[in-house]
Amino acid sequence: MRSSSHDTVTRVVQRPDGSEVLRLRRAVLAVIAGPDTGLALDIDRPRVVVGSGDDCDLTLHDRAVSKQHLAIDAVADGYRIRDLDSTNGSFIAGLRLGQVLARTATQISLGETELSLRPSDAEVELPLSARLSLGSLLGESVEMRYLFALLERLARSDTTVLLEGESGTGKELAAEALHSVSPRAEGPFIVVDCGAIPENLIESELFGHERGAFTGADRARVGAFEEANGGTVFLDEIGELPLSLQPKLLRVLEGRQIKRVGDTRYRAVDVRIVAATNRKLDGEVAQGRFRQDLFYRLSVARVQLPALRDRPDDIRLLAHHFAQQHVDDSHALIDRDVESLLLAYHWPGNVRQLRNVIEQMAIMPEAAARALQGAPPIPTRGGSGGDVARELERSLPLSLHEGRRRWQERFDRFYLAEQLARADGVVTHAAEAADIPRQTFNRLLKRYGLRDDS
Repeated sequence: MRSSSHDTVTRVVQRPDGSEVLRLRRAVLAVIAGPDTGLALDIDRPRVVVGSGDDCDLTLHDRAVSKQHLAIDAVADGYRIRDLDSTNGSFIAGLRLGQVLARTATQISLGETELSLRPSDAEVELPLSARLSLGSLLGESVEMRYLFALLERLARSDTTVLLEGESGTGKELAAEALHSVSPRAEGPFIVVDCGAIPENLIESELFGHERGAFTGADRARVGAFEEANGGTVFLDEIGELPLSLQPKLLRVLEGRQIKRVGDTRYRAVDVRIVAATNRKLDGEVAQGRFRQDLFYRLSVARVQLPALRDRPDDIRLLAHHFAQQHVDDSHALIDRDVESLLLAYHWPGNVRQLRNVIEQMAIMPEAAARALQGAPPIPTRGGSGGDVARELERSLPLSLHEGRRRWQERFDRFYLAEQLARADGVVTHAAEAADIPRQTFNRLLKRYGLRDDS
């Protein structure tokens, strides 16, 4: 019989010196059928991605596999296998999966490939930061403490870093935090949003120009790389950089040299480059919209910022932090009922959306529910948005169990109706998205009167 320490996949362990590490139970992900039979990956990190893209941890040469097909996250009670909205889906025992938790050996089918996930008894220790914040990034979850430790390590060198993650996860804050704990912290931190600058101006913004270089250039101007000399340049939305300018950025990465528009000579610059994208750059490379050599130079160190739904332990902390920016007592604005509703939501807009919702609760309570765009309604104080608050008050004479049951029913009704609407009324697809059997989904629809079988 295994010891209890092996009953969990990840756990936080304190060392004798007081520091903490994440102890992760390793696993082997092996290809047992398909074009890449015999290929294997040692899972020794919190998250691995499988797909046909070059940037995946396990790259498959299977035409039926998407660029980023599925992810496997090591969590406390197992390995969370999640399909990444792939074209052809991922299957376990013939059933298409959205997300499933595997605790024992599991076989996964995708395209023409069969994978075997086999946990082992070996463990690896990964450093966790003692910080609960880094720069303006906040988080007490294991996911964020692991991220802080990684950024702290990367900050020690001038290695080019590519920050990846969904919109609203805090990529600019991560870049600024990386700069703030680096030897370049006293130097400038210059942000260039490659997606917000017109194509005819971005070369000048990046590299500067000489007087007379173009109509309206009545004087010389330094660009972002010269302005950031001795510090860090953050290139946000790097996937939007025009193809014609990518060779010039490659020269900066390889030789730390720039040439102003209208100039004939190169100038040396001393900068660290951090880039960010919410695009799948390997897909852009495959489509010919992004240079492969530039992609490789940018992705020397790749850092994935977790979505808010993947770090639920931070929602309460972040909500109260944002509330304190508007009110003296955050608990007066965010009580336990509000916290429960915040925790139940999936936050497609991530931390940015949470911040906006809390701000609206503080200054425009009647708009708070609308801010979630169909999410479980946020209790509000006063104004036309007080319906939910009044309903909560009507729950007070009930027992805790009964009050909670009624709010659970309300959430279930919303969730089922929303999934059905997103699936255009197709129960099979809605059940797949909810990661429950079709029969269970149908039974819940009938229970809540959401399906008329007459």
